[in-house]
Parts: sequence; C-alpha cells; structure tokens
Amino acid sequence: MDANGLPFPDTYNDEKVTNDQGLAVTDPFTEYPGRLDPRLDWSVGRRGIPYWDWGEHTGTDWIRDQSYAGPYSPKKQVYKKSQEGIYTEVGSWTSGWTANGYRMIRYADVLLLKAECEAMTGSDDLGLGEVNAVRARAANPDGFVKEADDSTYAANYFIGTYPAFADQEAAMKAIKFERKLELGQEGHRYYDLQRWDDVQSELNRILEYEKTMEWGRYLYGNATVGPEDVNFPIPQRQIDMSNGNLVQNR
Repeated sequence: MDANGLPFPDTYNDEKVTNDQGLAVTDPFTEYPGRLDPRLDWSVGRRGIPYWDWGEHTGTDWIRDQSYAGPYSPKKQVYKKSQEGIYTEVGSWTSGWTANGYRMIRYADVLLLKAECEAMTGSDDLGLGEVNAVRARAANPDGFVKEADDSTYAANYFIGTYPAFADQEAAMKAIKFERKLELGQEGHRYYDLQRWDDVQSELNRILEYEKTMEWGRYLYGNATVGPEDVNFPIPQRQIDMSNGNLVQNR
C-alpha cells in the first residue's frame, strides 16, 4: 500500500508478505513488519498471528501440505474453538463440519454494489462515499486482530480512505479491488468477474502468477482459461426440449 494506506490494484503482488513456506515449525521465523490491510488477518491464518481462539498459528503443522496448499489457512469459514460441539457436527467422525450460518448478503456488499452502480452510471460521487465507508469500518482499531493479551495488535495494520476518484475508470478499479479485499472467501469473486466480463483476463492473470509459485506447475501445468470456460455448457436435455431454439455455447 502507499503512504496514505491505499492499495496498488495493479502491482499488489510485487511486494511479498513474509511467510513460512518450506519452514518447519521449529525453524526461526520473523513476521512481516510492513503495513498491512487489517482485513488480511480476518481472512487467512498465517504463522505467528492468532487464529480465532485456537491460539497462535504455528505454521506448517496447521497446513495439510505446504507443497501444494501454500503457507496460509482459510479463516472465514472456520468455527472458533469455543463453538466446537455447539455450532459443529458432533454425530460423525469429524467435528469439522460447521453449522455457522452462511451470510447471503451483508452491509459491506450492499455498499459496494451501490458504489458500482454509481461508478458505472457516472452518478453522485462515483461510489466514493460507499467505498470509504467500508474502508473506514475496516480502519477502526477496535476490530484489529490482537495478540493473546487482547490489547497488542497482531501486525502493523494501516488503512486509509480515498480522497477522490479521478474518473469512472479509476472508480471501477478501486471498487473491484475493494470487493476482493472485503469479500474474500465469501463466494462472490467469480460472479463479480462474470458481471464485469473479466473472467478470462483475470483468471489467466492469476494462473500466470500462480505458476511462478512453488506449487504452480504441479497444480496448473499449462492450463489457461479460454472463452469456452466462461460459462457452463447448456445441458443436453434442455437443448433437446427447446426444439432447436437453444444452441450449445461451447
């Protein structure tokens, strides 16, 4: 992020957050000292940072296999230790099935959808107020992840608000990135890309980046996303029932 706490939507991968990829739990590890959006540690678990009330994330022994899963653990869908047996399955071989409610929509999503409408129609302030409302909430230190003492911040959290959007293009770029930051792991991303007609370009960009990772070639090989991958094929039964009115889309 820049000196004002704003993200770099085009080059955010250029600065790597220190992680423990390839390190044993007994190996020394120094946490990343740079500024971070506080929502990072509400979205993923990483070494040295408290993971809900389960204690400090210790690294590779919290990952199934770093060689293909990477150094981070998902967090938003995981129940708290204090909820085990209350909001989790207790009648099967695992207590890992959670009964935590799925949030179909939340206020931040509504705000960002409104911002998107303003930006795309060139109305009001192009969504500036709505984006900044989401960022201002995230900037409240009362919501920062804290260490076990419940007072020390777990990382160097910093986030700012936008002074203005120069034009519609700048507004949409900021809104798209804000949805990624705010709604990560909540099931919206693919549908956002569909709505913006960004599926092919964005997924290919991600694939090329992931292929540079230790696990990239193993997982993705030479995979690419083509126009035929943007939508699911039309079921043959529906084509048959349409009497020729539906044509396969791939």
